[in-house]
Amino acid sequence: MDAPRRQAVRILAVSLLVLLGGSLLAPDSVQTWADTQPGGWRRSLATAWADPVGRLSRSMGVDRPLAAASDALDTGHAGPSVTTLPPATRPTTTSTTTSIVPTTTMPTSSTTSRPSTTTSGATTSSSQAPTSTVATSTTSTTSTTSSTTTTSAPPSPPTTLAPRVASPEEPLRILAVGDSLMLDLQYGLARVLGARDDVHLTGKGALGFGFTVPHWDWDEDVLTDYDLSVAQARPEVIVMMIGANEFEGYVVEGEALPSGSDRWREVLAERADEAVAHWLAGGGHVYWWTTPLMRDSRFSAVGQLNEIWIDTMAAWAPAGSVLDTMRVLGDGDGRYRDEIVNEDGSIVPLRKEHGVHFLEIGADLLAEQLEEQLVADGWLVVR
Repeated sequence: MDAPRRQAVRILAVSLLVLLGGSLLAPDSVQTWADTQPGGWRRSLATAWADPVGRLSRSMGVDRPLAAASDALDTGHAGPSVTTLPPATRPTTTSTTTSIVPTTTMPTSSTTSRPSTTTSGATTSSSQAPTSTVATSTTSTTSTTSSTTTTSAPPSPPTTLAPRVASPEEPLRILAVGDSLMLDLQYGLARVLGARDDVHLTGKGALGFGFTVPHWDWDEDVLTDYDLSVAQARPEVIVMMIGANEFEGYVVEGEALPSGSDRWREVLAERADEAVAHWLAGGGHVYWWTTPLMRDSRFSAVGQLNEIWIDTMAAWAPAGSVLDTMRVLGDGDGRYRDEIVNEDGSIVPLRKEHGVHFLEIGADLLAEQLEEQLVADGWLVVR
């Protein structure tokens, strides 16, 4: 065997040893890697490697040193102890049924004038808080097309009663949570609301996060982080945007969840409800933006996703409202668009090149939408 071939064989052998050694030391990471592979031969091949290696690692106890070191590092970097609160209880005093007509038109690019940042549809109000730890606020239901709401009582006027009006001395505490969509939006919130002296914003958007992304353990990572964030920020208002990573069909707790499937909807609904309970542990109000329409057809289940968010907020009435992203990101009919026309006639890109996230102007429009809603609901005064 000539020298170049021997060298190639050595490199391959070393690579395989490193792969095997790393897999034995961190079998959970390997399993997560397998679960996040696209469905089909790639996931099957990754699982065929991860499963036996994981069993071998645990049977030999090879994974224990790394797990112990990780626990020690977590303990060593732990900050001051924070007292968390028990999750809120969903209100039972309001009976609301929401029917949503999903979007059937495929997204098309259009160019229209800059939209107004009006808020999403009708709200209901109550002068008495429900028998839970949450504060009185609004209920709003909307979709990218149309929505119909029926209640056991006559419709209430589109107003709400905020517990107080924020001031520079006591600014409104807002906690922003979600995935990479919220990361984009946080910059807009900082520019629009951060310019006010009566608002204190805490941003917690996470790149790659999702309710059906197995990289995060739901109980140990996600809910624990929500509890700590609420305990530290003590939010009166929680704003949420999520959805960019819910269409991958990942394996969650050993079960593949193809987007649009019944089980996919069930898991998302369960986790959305549980997340709200943890956000509202100290009281407050949740404003949940609908997931914006996206250019790629693989995101065609956005309508079903938004039905889940809308139904979740309806179930938590009057402590939850929905804001329709496409009222400001969409064209006059709420359809997807890549750009807008400013008042001076100039064309400004609205969405990033992949058609998922939004550029600065999109984030600012959404932030203005929230500001207007907070003013309308009595949290803030007009500036």
